[in-house]
Amino acid sequence: MTETFTESERAALAPYVTNLDEPIFALRNLPEEVIAVLFAYYSRSRDSLRRNLLKLLEEGDLDLAGDSNAVTVQMDDVDDDRLAKAREKAKVFHEKWVVGYGHSSVAEHGCVHLALENVSIIASKLIEDCRLASYTEKSTRYVAFDASKMYYPPALAENTLYRETIAALLDAYTGWTEDIVAKIKSRVPKTEKQTDRGYDAACRASTFDVLRYLLPSATYTNIGLTLNARSLETMITKLLSQSLPEGRAIGEAIKREAQHIVPTLLKYADHNPYRDETDSAIASIARKTAPTPFRGRHHGEVVFGGGSATMVHGDADADDKLVAAILYGYTQQSAEELLSTVRSMDQAAKEKIVDEYLCRRGNHDAPGRALESIFCTVEMTMDYGAYRDIQRHRMASQTTQSPLPYFGFSMPPEIERFGYTAAYTALMERSKTAYESLVQAGFEREAAYVLPLATRMRALFTWNLREVTHFVELRSSRQGHPSYRHIAQEVYRAVEGSFPLVARYMRPNMKNYDLTRD
Repeated sequence: MTETFTESERAALAPYVTNLDEPIFALRNLPEEVIAVLFAYYSRSRDSLRRNLLKLLEEGDLDLAGDSNAVTVQMDDVDDDRLAKAREKAKVFHEKWVVGYGHSSVAEHGCVHLALENVSIIASKLIEDCRLASYTEKSTRYVAFDASKMYYPPALAENTLYRETIAALLDAYTGWTEDIVAKIKSRVPKTEKQTDRGYDAACRASTFDVLRYLLPSATYTNIGLTLNARSLETMITKLLSQSLPEGRAIGEAIKREAQHIVPTLLKYADHNPYRDETDSAIASIARKTAPTPFRGRHHGEVVFGGGSATMVHGDADADDKLVAAILYGYTQQSAEELLSTVRSMDQAAKEKIVDEYLCRRGNHDAPGRALESIFCTVEMTMDYGAYRDIQRHRMASQTTQSPLPYFGFSMPPEIERFGYTAAYTALMERSKTAYESLVQAGFEREAAYVLPLATRMRALFTWNLREVTHFVELRSSRQGHPSYRHIAQEVYRAVEGSFPLVARYMRPNMKNYDLTRD
């Protein structure tokens, strides 16, 4: 039944809801902590959200006049005097239920939008390690990075080796740009369907795809970040509990600014001894029991071509598990009984079921969730630039090794094709030498900033086949950077070898292109 309000009640509610008559509506012009309170009332009140909001308005218990996150739409209708105590009411509620009783799920209804500017690429990876958040990061393809915007750790602020190594990489990044654009244009002529502007943009995008290998890890990037207060508390705690000074400083800054939006909900966002001390303890054990060889097989070498992907572990009986997962919701058998039924089927019958489940998938359809019942662990060796993009697939359980020069540096084929091999190799060697010198001088934490995105590294991903399918199809597309497109293709080959029944329904792009976009 439609809820009814008096004319005065409708006038009071109108600035805060998108409609007064339908069962589905949106909230607006409300501070995030107050929104969290209203949704929390769903579990503690017999009344509707609009009725609870009206009660709070009538009681004058809510201060909804905070300007830090109010929407400009219809703000002329908001009675600031009437709402003078809003934040205090929200604080009391959250102190009791979120802080006192630990009902932290309430905090998921408070959302924060943050702009993070001038953070290093290394720090961006610490930030983006948080799974339950949405990120938009400055593109290395469409934007020429500013050579004057680099992170200089306080410990190396006056270090000549650090500054000169970064300057050399950036001089090449900026100095080679126009020549490589011209050489790409001479090699790939404009097509009839391209405008001059579109053709130039495509050639510059391909040029920046080549040049990004030179960008130091100290390069500043920008990140747009949206997440709920519960996830934000976790992110801040992780940043404040890791060893990198820049990461800790960013954690403090995020906490300071977010407290303008959700002050009460970040009460426990702080340094965590468990995270900090455990990390240090395991690192100490690893140095003794599994020391990193200072001279690896590719130590300091420039490695032509892309990376690799190796299947470390795949679910046994994957086909049977998949078929059983597809059928489970349509039967009344227990999981054990159904798996026994599936095992008694011949292979043709199993393939028929999988085919019926996946054959109708359109270009923009995700495969069904039955694929989430199959897991595999894949080890990828790639350049740090590729990992910068691949890390965004956070539905995987990721374990990464630091980007260090033990596996050398990747080199895109255009560097050799356009005659820059010697200069490029010299820059990689210079970066490696600077890194080792800084480590030996006691700056182990800061040394990684001088390494360029060409630096090769390893990452171990444990993920289900649904996420793998998404990764392969998205990252192998023509629009993808060649380095991670190659990794996606290699992941597909690894999956095809272990899970052929699933792999035949995946749609990888196995081609290579002269231009990464039309």
